Amino acid sequence: MKKRESYLLAPLILGIVWILVLPPNAAAQCDETVPGGLTWDFDEGDDGFSLGDFVGGLFTPQLVKDTRRIREYVRDPRFGELLKRCGDLRAVDGIFQKALKIAEFNIGRALFLAMVGSLEHQNIEVDMPLVGAVGLPLTFEVDSLFSARLKNLPRRLYPDSPSTGAGDMDKLQHFFGSAYISYISGSPELARTIGNAVEWGEAKMIVGGADDPRDKRANSQGEAFGHDLIYVNTLLPSDYLTLPAQDE
Repeated sequence: MKKRESYLLAPLILGIVWILVLPPNAAAQCDETVPGGLTWDFDEGDDGFSLGDFVGGLFTPQLVKDTRRIREYVRDPRFGELLKRCGDLRAVDGIFQKALKIAEFNIGRALFLAMVGSLEHQNIEVDMPLVGAVGLPLTFEVDSLFSARLKNLPRRLYPDSPSTGAGDMDKLQHFFGSAYISYISGSPELARTIGNAVEWGEAKMIVGGADDPRDKRANSQGEAFGHDLIYVNTLLPSDYLTLPAQDE
């Protein structure tokens, strides 16, 4: 079978396996409500009408507004409570489903929003020749908002995720970033090339960075997710984070 044909069959095969073989897991639970009536489809906080915010919003690009909304959703205490009750994988699905709603179900835009909503570095330090480490802002969030969102990011994504500290929260940006490139380009190979280049750059130029095979696993799963969304638009991140990554 040609490689292109195997990509076309992958979503169908995945759906059959998911329905007939795989047992229910945390990602399949808490789909509607949890005790107390709390649901994943809650609206972000509303501070009421403000003339200043209204006027400022007229000149704010829509992508900036959407980025603020997905980050506000993740840092909301209700999201943190749902994460505790329903598990990390279901929370990852929640981020993507909220991003879809914010993006008015434009999948490419939703994948990008899910990525920026999952960024776990506020700043990065780039090792520049002759200059040394130079700090660059990454999320442009104030400290308090960044800390609140970071606290709520899912971090137990895999059976081998570290049980302490940050866990695997950094894998979300790799997963959604690769999914975005794969989806908009229609090419998992391009996403793989860019992902590997980013890993090389992290190891060579980012202070404290490394060429991490666990990052590459998340990249590979994201590549498959983004590509398959072209053909089956009801797939969820947990469908791929729970399956073995494709070989290099």
